[in-house]
Amino acid sequence: MDLGKVADGIRRRTGLAASARDIERVLAAALTSEDIWRIVELAGVPLLVVCAGLECLAEAGWVEMTGSAVHLTPVAEEGCARLRIAPARTLACPRCGGRGVETGLLRELAAEFPRLAAGRPDASQEFDQGYVTEETTIARIAAMWAKGDLEGKDLLVLGDDDLVSLAAARSGLPRRVAVLDADPRITSFIAGVTERESLAIEVVPHDLRAPLPSQLERAFDTFACDPTESLPGFLLFAGRGLSALRGPGCAGYLGLTHAEASLAKWQAIQRQLLAWGAVITDLRDGFHAYVNWPYVETMRAWARLPVRRVPGRLEPWYRSALLRIELVTEAEVNVGPVVGDIFVDDEAATT
Repeated sequence: MDLGKVADGIRRRTGLAASARDIERVLAAALTSEDIWRIVELAGVPLLVVCAGLECLAEAGWVEMTGSAVHLTPVAEEGCARLRIAPARTLACPRCGGRGVETGLLRELAAEFPRLAAGRPDASQEFDQGYVTEETTIARIAAMWAKGDLEGKDLLVLGDDDLVSLAAARSGLPRRVAVLDADPRITSFIAGVTERESLAIEVVPHDLRAPLPSQLERAFDTFACDPTESLPGFLLFAGRGLSALRGPGCAGYLGLTHAEASLAKWQAIQRQLLAWGAVITDLRDGFHAYVNWPYVETMRAWARLPVRRVPGRLEPWYRSALLRIELVTEAEVNVGPVVGDIFVDDEAATT
């Protein structure tokens, strides 16, 4: 089997970038699990590339689909041994889940947060939402705190179905917390909890396709967001966040996946961040684990899956890296109003 030819077949079939190394990663994941969602998680390549890769491998006699399971054939197992492709391994620390942060000092917040989040709105496909687990939100707070980006700082949250603003405000660490969101269900929910719990959160209904309100520009020490995964959408969130920072030394926290972002997209993002005056200081892969959203069967990738099974709610497969960026120079961002869809590009799978 020439893995390069399989990658060429994917490019011809889908127009998506794929490499022999991507096919190797898919095979390594399939050596580990027969479950399609676990294969996607372990492969670490765009979901649509996984789908097309499995189809090409099936045509070559390396993969068989049985019910909802993906099986490697004996030919594939022999081929993987010959190519020295080993099963994918997860060697994450069992204590921190591979996140690299200790949340023990936030034990009281971790105990309270489920109550604050109770009754939150379901994730909406209209806004490409998918919120992280409660444990992940607490870990994100811990990561910001550990880097000195939370205590005594002014925090802006751009889009907040993860309810980072509630956790941050309840921690008592930031000096100021403000949140922008275009979904009226989210802003209403956060405002209601803010009032009920006597928290200090400024809730601003706002669509990030429009520039930030002038009073929020260059007004914050830290921003946090979990952007949509299209390249234009991701850069829109990042650009608005950087526009809100006061200057050098201020930081932003963002999530970025492999499931909807090839390394070519990662490269484009990094280049733009550098051009805007920021640098990536920390990258913690697989940091964010997401609760499975209710619209799996209508998302873009569903029709392309080689086998179909709705994942259970407590069966996270969609994960993203935590990126911390810091301004080295004054932010040089010039992102004007944006019109139209910011959620879809060729690699988008969950919209």
